[in-house]
Amino acid sequence: MKFKIVAALLDGVHTDFVASVFENTTFIAVTQNSKLGTLYQVNPDCGTFDEQGYNIKVLFGREDDNQTSSIISLMRALNVNNKTIISLMIDNTNFRTLRAVQQVLSTLI
Repeated sequence: MKFKIVAALLDGVHTDFVASVFENTTFIAVTQNSKLGTLYQVNPDCGTFDEQGYNIKVLFGREDDNQTSSIISLMRALNVNNKTIISLMIDNTNFRTLRAVQQVLSTLI
């Protein structure tokens, strides 16, 4: 098991990152208010040759289409190909912020 915690400023907002990589599951939490948001389970799916697909379901909390899209974008950018439990509790989910989240997470997993 690999477990890492790091903090960074994203658009001037303190953001905490937690990543734990287990044998067959990755856990990721990104928060800007010291709380977990909705927990999603993301499973890789057989997509096309060019693009990885994902099955995503809510484990705890409420489903939000914008949040779901942001998580799938992150999974594709990080090229995650194992089961992942993720919570993304950030105020802004624009491209620049998601890119910054992806850059930090890529150093952790």
